[in-house]
Amino acid sequence: MFHKFHPIFTMQARRIKCNFKYLDKLVPIIWQIILTNEGSFTLTLDSLTYTKTRIKMSQKKYEISSHITRSIRCVWLENTIYTKLTFARSLWLLTYKDLQCIEKYNYQPIGQSFIESKTDIYKQIHEIYYGHCQYLEKYFKTDKPIWGRKYTLYYKNISYTTIQEFFSPNLINFFYT
Repeated sequence: MFHKFHPIFTMQARRIKCNFKYLDKLVPIIWQIILTNEGSFTLTLDSLTYTKTRIKMSQKKYEISSHITRSIRCVWLENTIYTKLTFARSLWLLTYKDLQCIEKYNYQPIGQSFIESKTDIYKQIHEIYYGHCQYLEKYFKTDKPIWGRKYTLYYKNISYTTIQEFFSPNLINFFYT
């Protein structure tokens, strides 16, 4: 259940770091704060909206092989009035032991579950992008282009999950309230 995203603009992480002083010409400063933030986006969202972010599971799928389980999870992050603010798709490569541990945190935002379990993780941002997706625009109730990013979370130097996030263009309105 992933619909085609048509990028207008994509920037790889290494280019973000090399061209940081020129980034404001390409990416508005408010979007830079959101897209390059290496902390918990859910906590940022809670602060921006003054509410607890809700998670709504859109899809969950497991593919099990002999040693590893691939889990794909698609969720909407919403505020308390059910306004969709972010769509996130994550791919997990899990062993059986990991699967048992992750299951108990399955219905809350990923960053929040790592914070609550006091798990020390590292986030590596791969790319940021800007473009159109009819499916996301429909649910965000907009016809404006959408910003997004892709990153991997590492635990003990091992890749744990890769996440794609797509942000409602209306998110920036919370900076002005």
